[in-house]
Amino acid sequence: MAPSPAGLKRPQPAPRIGEPAASPSAADAVTRSERPPATRPTRPNITPSRFGAAATVSDIGLRMRENEDAAMGLPNVPLYAIADGSGALWPAGLTLRVLADEAAHLSEFQAKVAAEQDSSSRLAVGHFFESVFNTAGRLVKEEMSVRGEGRATSAAVALTLMGPFAYVAHVGDARAYLFRDKKLRCLTTDHTLAMLQLKRGEISVEDYASSPFKKTLTQAIGVTPEIRPDIAEVRIANGDLILLCSDGLHRMVSDKRIAEILAEPDSLDARATKLVAAANEGGGKDNITVHLVPVESLSIEDAVAEPGTAKNERVDVARVLGKCFLFEKISESERLLIAPYFEYQAYEAADIVCREGDPGDSLYVVVQGRLRVTFQRAHLIDIGTGGWAGEISLVREGPRTATLTARDKVVLLSLTRSRFLEIMRRRPALGSQLALPLLEFVGQRVIDLRNRFSRINALMIGRLDDESSG
Repeated sequence: MAPSPAGLKRPQPAPRIGEPAASPSAADAVTRSERPPATRPTRPNITPSRFGAAATVSDIGLRMRENEDAAMGLPNVPLYAIADGSGALWPAGLTLRVLADEAAHLSEFQAKVAAEQDSSSRLAVGHFFESVFNTAGRLVKEEMSVRGEGRATSAAVALTLMGPFAYVAHVGDARAYLFRDKKLRCLTTDHTLAMLQLKRGEISVEDYASSPFKKTLTQAIGVTPEIRPDIAEVRIANGDLILLCSDGLHRMVSDKRIAEILAEPDSLDARATKLVAAANEGGGKDNITVHLVPVESLSIEDAVAEPGTAKNERVDVARVLGKCFLFEKISESERLLIAPYFEYQAYEAADIVCREGDPGDSLYVVVQGRLRVTFQRAHLIDIGTGGWAGEISLVREGPRTATLTARDKVVLLSLTRSRFLEIMRRRPALGSQLALPLLEFVGQRVIDLRNRFSRINALMIGRLDDESSG
């Protein structure tokens, strides 16, 4: 057996950020035990926001005999909702009546979210709406049986406020939009066969525009055996305007035209009236109902504004997540669905987020500030807004291979492995879209490691050859 070349040490390659390390030696463990532990994160200090006075308009349209839409506004809760009935007048009203009967329970969730802002409290809001919509669905089916009528259903969209978060729950093709900085963004994805075909890649965007299945609902109150509503979590900002509407608006009026009307300097009531008028001008084929709900004031002191932006401009969580490889290929509305699964964590400058060798089970995404990444005290890289670390922890738990330190005040979104698996379990279609880039990433890491070991092996063979020839 050939002796090892004198003084030859195996190179120690720096790991990919967040990559689990090999099992530590006893000496390493002793060294780490003498180091101060990672800093315990705090939650950002966020002052609750509020809605201003809303404007509501509902119209029968030009082609319908009756108005099967219904609207509800409970500003003291606050809770706003629109139900878009089909087949009869009563399904929409029954749906909103169930929602109104349960609205008092929202105060319990508001207190928890305001106090904790953790994922458990925020996800509970979605469970509330899921329970309410399923109750409404059961009652609509029972009422249909009693009346002996044909199929009667309802789509619905609801909006509430919890601390700094607006929550939008929807089923069917009623929609919610966010109008911010004169730009309109849809917060919901229609539960229609045409949209399902589009997302699966079965039809093109052009085919979708003229699809006969745009009104064929894949989920509706009173028909679907089990309703799984989409729950979007939105960090709202001062000056935001939220639009809820039935499909009688968005099928007749383009998003571009809606944005133009909302940008006009008229009162909310006038703009709501203009939206309905535009739908009728576009054909008025269905009932039209709109809520316009303004965000009147918002005071956030946890510095969640990106460096260099105005004080009242807040970080857009959906777009921050879109910078991370794991979420860049899913839609903005889908990022809002997974937002409640993240924890908000705040650190001061020089705080240790995690230490090399510590157990790791979380992906971190930087919302604000900068993280310094070090390996064996060597500076590797700094991570800014939209940067991430710890992605391999979503695949398997293991010791951290790098230390993350806050360079300045930092706000992070943290997704634990258990929450990631919960997304996969509760929303398998969305989970599959996240699993593919993660598998591709792991596969690339295997290739990188193989190439790295090949270079190390070649280096060692070259040195052995040099010593033999010497």
